Amino acid sequence: RIAADESIALAGSEETDVQGLASRISDTEPRYSFFRYTHAVDGKEESPIVFIYTCPTGSKVKERMVYASFRRFVIGAASQAGGFEVAKKVSMALCTGDESFRERQC
Repeated sequence: RIAADESIALAGSEETDVQGLASRISDTEPRYSFFRYTHAVDGKEESPIVFIYTCPTGSKVKERMVYASFRRFVIGAASQAGGFEVAKKVSMALCTGDESFRERQC
């Protein structure tokens, strides 16, 4: 997460599967998430890293602007520090006020 002074801090680190991923991401503030998606392709296990940028529609305008502008930097810094390559990038606007906001893109 990006703090008020625009420094970047780890908000949390937890193991989860695909089904539990949405419940681990904030539905009130923009967030960057890195998810290792372990699955089988043609009988071979793969574990690519997926970068997920979420931005609830009800979040503050300044937060949305800061998160959008820092996205590329965060991917590069995390990849370098963690020694991994991001295989896929996903951006989502979470529709607040909608009961199914976790299940669809706006």
